[in-house]
Amino acid sequence: MKRRTKNNFGLILLLLVVIAFSIYYYQRDISFYLFADTSEYSAIRLQFRWWIIAHFGFAAFTLFIGPLQFVSQIRKKYPKFHRFAGRFYIIGSIVSAITVYVLLATTYELPGAIPSLGLLAAIWLFTTIAAYRFIRKRNVLRHKEFMLRSYVCGLAFVFIRLLPGVHEFTGLFSFIEDNEMRRTVYEWICWVYPLILVEFWLVWRKQLLQA
Repeated sequence: MKRRTKNNFGLILLLLVVIAFSIYYYQRDISFYLFADTSEYSAIRLQFRWWIIAHFGFAAFTLFIGPLQFVSQIRKKYPKFHRFAGRFYIIGSIVSAITVYVLLATTYELPGAIPSLGLLAAIWLFTTIAAYRFIRKRNVLRHKEFMLRSYVCGLAFVFIRLLPGVHEFTGLFSFIEDNEMRRTVYEWICWVYPLILVEFWLVWRKQLLQA
């Protein structure tokens, strides 16, 4: 019981940290599109402004509802809220992932990262839909696993903004001298590494323990 309590406390603390970073980066980077004078936009971003707002607006469901779905106390005490919030999470993730392709085709300025973000959007769509499919079949375990994968895909928004700060304080990516190449590497690392860690925890670790 004590171990379970410690695990729950650690999870809640981790989720609070994730929420704090999400709020900070969301306010810092997204408020521009909502409140800045449109004269500050580039012509192409002005043309697709509402696509950008739709992308980040629906992504907010992923960032801020997602953590609540992983807290067992909320799931058990408020199952109706869990199901209701889950619908918003799924809709938000699907819409946000689909709009990625519009933005990649029109406003994105880093060609080397387009394959990364296109693949990320596809995996985000797949894992979200798979999570919904499994809960419809009452397979709670697989639902939870795919929800975790889906949420990690959504958190790429936060990870990509953490990496420049990590580099600034540690010089971790100093071996990449070209700035555009470094930004491209960030676009791959921000979701590939987290998903690999999730797969290790969900799949590889269990197989090693069973060997």
